Amino acid sequence: MNTSITYQYRDASNYKELDTVIISGQLSINDIEEYLYEKEFFIPSETGLKDLQPENLNQDDHIWHEILEISHTHEKPTVNITAEEIISHFKKASLEEWNILEASRRIGLFI
Repeated sequence: MNTSITYQYRDASNYKELDTVIISGQLSINDIEEYLYEKEFFIPSETGLKDLQPENLNQDDHIWHEILEISHTHEKPTVNITAEEIISHFKKASLEEWNILEASRRIGLFI
């Protein structure tokens, strides 16, 4: 059994970009919820997933993404990361306070 994760990026003007990935192994929201920033947000590139911001950033853009759905599936993985690895990445990112400055620089935002 594998896990499907649907997550989104939504800017200040409510522009949305979605992605669904399938990871190897089983994961539930309970496994990562405590590590989410303000119990809701995360930075995909710090967890092994890709950031979804548009190429041309503007004043509405930021670093945060939201998880919309996590479900189990028999489909094959679409990314090279396991449930155990993603949980570890979420925990590490949370302990490092999501490295907000570095993530902002990485996508081209300056705070």
